[in-house]
Amino acid sequence: MHTVGQLKDGLSGLLQGINLDNVIGLNEALERTVRVLSTKVDIPEASATSAITLYGGVYDYQSPTDIFGGSVIDFRPQGESRNQLDYAYKKSIELFDRTKAQIPNGFALTFEWNKGTPIVRIASPKPTPRTMLDTMAVDTDWTAAGAASGLTEDETVYYTSPSSLRFSLAGSGTGTLTKAINSIDISEYEDVCVGFLAMRTPSITNLTSVSLRVGSDASNYDEVTETDGFLGTWVANDWLLTAFDFSGATSTGTPDWNNIDYVQIRVAHSGALTNFYVGGLWLSLPSPCELLYKTPAIFLSGGSLSKTISEDTDEIILNDAAYVLYEYECAVMIAEQYSKGNLSGAALGYKDKLKNELYPNYMADNPSGELKEIGNYLND
Repeated sequence: MHTVGQLKDGLSGLLQGINLDNVIGLNEALERTVRVLSTKVDIPEASATSAITLYGGVYDYQSPTDIFGGSVIDFRPQGESRNQLDYAYKKSIELFDRTKAQIPNGFALTFEWNKGTPIVRIASPKPTPRTMLDTMAVDTDWTAAGAASGLTEDETVYYTSPSSLRFSLAGSGTGTLTKAINSIDISEYEDVCVGFLAMRTPSITNLTSVSLRVGSDASNYDEVTETDGFLGTWVANDWLLTAFDFSGATSTGTPDWNNIDYVQIRVAHSGALTNFYVGGLWLSLPSPCELLYKTPAIFLSGGSLSKTISEDTDEIILNDAAYVLYEYECAVMIAEQYSKGNLSGAALGYKDKLKNELYPNYMADNPSGELKEIGNYLND
């Protein structure tokens, strides 16, 4: 592979009228060129995979931070388990949200950004259907204790229609919600499953941690404690999922997963939390998949890919066919920056060469494999 230093040597030959030592922000210009190149053509080397484990009843997952926009090439099961019906569909946000519970096969995807954080939404019948511990729509058999009080059903604020449970936590300490559920045999879930709690907190400042106990009685249970949500830091006044990975659970007594009938939620807090909501509690088994996506992270340093240049010894993972495009685009970018947008001479010729010769030939041999969004007005 070529190095950044070798690229600069090549650019010195292409731009003989420009001393690269006098170019302000040279590395930044080389990084910017990758982004420009990625908007024009799909380069197989400029892609990466990210493991994403799907769970029944869960639609929102953390997206790779180095993804180029929402450019997805494929989404597939890990291993060799893919069948002929495992299509990957990319949908608009609104269409995905309306149809996410009705995907007949394969995987449907869409992307959202929340304050700069990329979220990929995925729906699929692939994961094992979740085991619902409680819908938390009615307060029957739930007992609030400790710092928790005022447990009631709420039909106006809910995670899933028609209602949720609302309670308050006084002072500081730990409030609990406990229920004896109908006994279920889920031995295959032991040390493997992830529990999910839909919750809505009025404050993240006063919320310390949330714990989930699942067991065969109050003396025999597995417990997991979390201090943030499935997608990251808790946020106030919005529904979110908190995930409890029971592969790392702490056991008390000898819980019998052949006979699970005890559930307790424990909310630790440092101040009052008025109107804390919970709206669903379930266990899901993992379904390992992977996302294949476009990325501008083409600089290899210390075995890791990056979108930014660290040293001139960083390697560029492009093969010769893509590298020649990148080299000429870098020459145009630097000349354009150096001349304040007034391209002329050789640089103008390089731009024409890219447009009329190099790009058409490259795209003929490397057609785009990116998934295109379905269900928007552009399709019409």
